[in-house]
Amino acid sequence: MPPEILINDKIRKELKVPLGRLIRDSEVTKSSLDDYFRDLRITVCIGDRTTERIHLLGFSPTLEIVDSLEKRTSRKVPKIYEKDRIILKTTNSPGSISTDALKRLLEILQTIQNSRMQIRLEVQGEEDLLALPVIAYFPEGTVSFYGQPNEGLVVVSSTMAREKSRKILHEMGIDSLN
Repeated sequence: MPPEILINDKIRKELKVPLGRLIRDSEVTKSSLDDYFRDLRITVCIGDRTTERIHLLGFSPTLEIVDSLEKRTSRKVPKIYEKDRIILKTTNSPGSISTDALKRLLEILQTIQNSRMQIRLEVQGEEDLLALPVIAYFPEGTVSFYGQPNEGLVVVSSTMAREKSRKILHEMGIDSLN
C-alpha cells in the first residue's frame, strides 16, 4: 500500500452527504447526546470543534482526533480535559488517508479494547477522512461524531454507515487498518 491514498472526485462528492444522523447546531445539547455516551461504548470525536463541543457539554470521548484546524483555518488545539489522556501523533495529508494514520488507529483500537484508556490523536495535516476507517473498522457499537460545516453535528452509529465507509475505503484500496 502506498504511504498515502488520495480520494477521487467521485468519493469527495459522496462524502458531502453525512454518514449518520445530522443534529442541527441549534439542537446539539447534553440531552440530545446523552444516550450515545451510556454504557461502555467507544466514543470518537473527529475534529477540533467537535471535540471541544462534546467536552463543553460534559462528555469525555474515548478517542479524540484533532488537527489544530477548523474549516482549514489554524486554531488552538482543544484543551485536554482529562489528566490521564494519552497523546499520540500522526501525519495525514489533506484529502488522503496515510498508512501511518491507519497504523496509529490500529494501535489505538488495540489499546482501547485492552485498557479503555482515553486517547487523543494529534494529526499533522488533516483529520477529516480518518472518520472513514474509524466508522468502518472500530467495533460494532462505536459512536463517532464529526462536524458538518455550517449545519451541525453528525452522529454515526449504524451498520449502514459502516458498510458505506468500507465500500469507500475499498474503492481507495484500503481493506483494513493494517
